[in-house]
Amino acid sequence: MKMEYDVGGLDAADVHRAYAVIQHVIPGIDLEEWKALTATAASRHDWLTVTDARGYIRGLCYVFTREHPVRGSQLEVPIFAAVSLVDKHGVARQLFELAKSRAKQAGVETIHFWAAGSTDWESLAKLREAAPWDDGVMYHLKTDRTFLC
Repeated sequence: MKMEYDVGGLDAADVHRAYAVIQHVIPGIDLEEWKALTATAASRHDWLTVTDARGYIRGLCYVFTREHPVRGSQLEVPIFAAVSLVDKHGVARQLFELAKSRAKQAGVETIHFWAAGSTDWESLAKLREAAPWDDGVMYHLKTDRTFLC
């Protein structure tokens, strides 16, 4: 059965719904911290969501561009979560396509998906500075291939 989803950036109206997902990805983050981290349109810009027909957030990822010392500019994906009892793969596929679209918009050729738990998650505000270059999976848009870091 093919499911229908709405994909895009995190809307202000969905911050509480997204908390239901992020609290499992980053244990210890409380709702007030999450609301502060997503309080403005600019702070929500890098959060991508997949929402089902009932309005539940089924996929959530955090993306940003960063300059790699060798590969140049690339899209970083430290958080990638697909949550569904019946269509986890479909949600992940939608989230992956959304990340690819964001990479193309940013004009980058590679996406770096971080390994789960690859950094200290206690401070989401410091996530961009965590800088793990040597873990996770790289995806190259032009060749449609992945490789381990």
